[in-house]
Amino acid sequence: MKCVALLGVALTSVWAVPVSAQYTPYAIAVPSERNLSDIDRARELMNRYGLCVVKQHYGLVQRAIAQTDDAAQTRALAKIAQDDCLSTGTLKMSPPLFRGAVYRALYMRDYALMPRETLSALVATKLTDDQASINFGACVAKLSPDGARALVLSDPATAAEKSAIAALRPSLSDCLPPKAQVRVTMWGLQATLSEALYKRMVALKQAAQGGAK
Repeated sequence: MKCVALLGVALTSVWAVPVSAQYTPYAIAVPSERNLSDIDRARELMNRYGLCVVKQHYGLVQRAIAQTDDAAQTRALAKIAQDDCLSTGTLKMSPPLFRGAVYRALYMRDYALMPRETLSALVATKLTDDQASINFGACVAKLSPDGARALVLSDPATAAEKSAIAALRPSLSDCLPPKAQVRVTMWGLQATLSEALYKRMVALKQAAQGGAK
């Protein structure tokens, strides 16, 4: 039996797909074969699950994130969290972590392969005040776009992830209120930056297209 559960809401499958025997970037999510801690193994499985969900249900995901109300967006995403992207077993997750995995997958799908020159030109685009959200993730993505990108694209417990964190440390501190003491988990940080980075790229693209008219 396969099951996906979000915050006590169990969702049974309404789609049936063959189970993949080999993992590819958009295949059925299967546990990592790397020697990882339980937490890092769960993080990697969640990332793979997000990739599969975006691949299988891209249109539904886009409609879900188009919701302007956070609660409505969470409800819409919850309906997409089905077990057609699991190989076996049960995957339990909180809505914020699933949301982060979805935004990471969206960023990888839409922007990870963008040519460096195009990406650099896009990042240089100026945003209007109403396009730039003011929150921790958006602040870090603005101050250190390369570091945020590196962290979002890295796999858990890898040298690339450690290097990205080291590069991001100054921005993480600068984006916190004075004297603020915040405990940030790797899971939560990647989720926050994934959403912030994807939304920033969408806003930059819209601004660049508007300026080209």
